[in-house]
Amino acid sequence: MTCKWIDMNGFHRKVRTWSFVVVMCEKGGTDVKAIRLDNQTSMDEARMTAEQDNPGWRFKGIFTISERDFGR
Repeated sequence: MTCKWIDMNGFHRKVRTWSFVVVMCEKGGTDVKAIRLDNQTSMDEARMTAEQDNPGWRFKGIFTISERDFGR
């Protein structure tokens, strides 16, 4: 579990963060890619980050990931 501090209206708040993998498809093409995003506060934040960082790509799915997924 990871956390980060956010500032909301002058108040500091500690929130839990997650790691996600976002699957995206190329608009007008045939490519597919998976993007790993760490330290995200929600699925919505991860989706918006992926869409903003990858213009020309369409969101297809999102999954949470953890260290357990990598056999640790």
